[in-house]
Amino acid sequence: MLEKQSLFTAPFPALAPRNISRAVRRGLVAALLLTSSHLVFAATELAPQLAGSFGTGDGANGRFLKIDDAWHASTVVWAARDPNPIGTYSWGSGLWGRADFNTVQQAFLGGGGPAIQSHWSGLVPGINFADSEYNNLYSGAWGAATLAPHLNSAASEDNWTSLFSGFIRITQPGDYNFSVLNDDGFFFRLVGQGGQSLEIGRDFLNPRERNGFDQDLALSEGLYGFELGAWDRIEAGVVDLRWQLPGQETWTLVPTEHLVSAVPDAPTLTLAALGLLLITTATRRRTRAAAT
Repeated sequence: MLEKQSLFTAPFPALAPRNISRAVRRGLVAALLLTSSHLVFAATELAPQLAGSFGTGDGANGRFLKIDDAWHASTVVWAARDPNPIGTYSWGSGLWGRADFNTVQQAFLGGGGPAIQSHWSGLVPGINFADSEYNNLYSGAWGAATLAPHLNSAASEDNWTSLFSGFIRITQPGDYNFSVLNDDGFFFRLVGQGGQSLEIGRDFLNPRERNGFDQDLALSEGLYGFELGAWDRIEAGVVDLRWQLPGQETWTLVPTEHLVSAVPDAPTLTLAALGLLLITTATRRRTRAAAT
């Protein structure tokens, strides 16, 4: 079977540090620091949306949508030299990029668009999903994934999207990175204080690859909002979110306890903070009693 080929290839992909290990990235940084005072890949600081200590997470919000394979209204443009939308061509059925992903989400919410043939919404313990073809052909090389839940009742396993949202709970301050194994395309947005956000992604159709941030992210204790969207047109499809913890080189799945589906009522009080609160309350009561 022929591999999918990307419709868009970034220039000089071999120089993109997001697909290599931290050790290699740091080596590049050291070399650049020796040759130029202007090229510095320091970790990017991002303050949390909600700072402090929070309880164990319950997972992320997930939504899977599978559309009619015969949908023929893609608005993705084939190439700069050909401004016609792909959907205007006889071969241009199904999903071709992020614009079509957005159209599918709007259709599910009643905004018109392709027919939704199967769907699933709910909490997911982690983000590691694929279709049968991915698991049958590529799990040995890229790791196995859970069958996307909407595919159990789907007419085919092509032309589906996934959308995940919630918060990522950081308990240990330090330099992190996040990556997404994707096929065909994706976007991942991490949101911090005041709505400041950092985003990575691959538009259009692409062969499977793991992509992370070019630079590590200096994160503090608290909750960071996130949104991850992905799409697959035909053949194998996968979406898998992992992180690199401070001081580590390997990509590991973001676990359930670090995924939070909704904003908690209040940060979890530490024992020290709780003790201080009790002492303060008791002192105030004694003061009021003495005054009377």
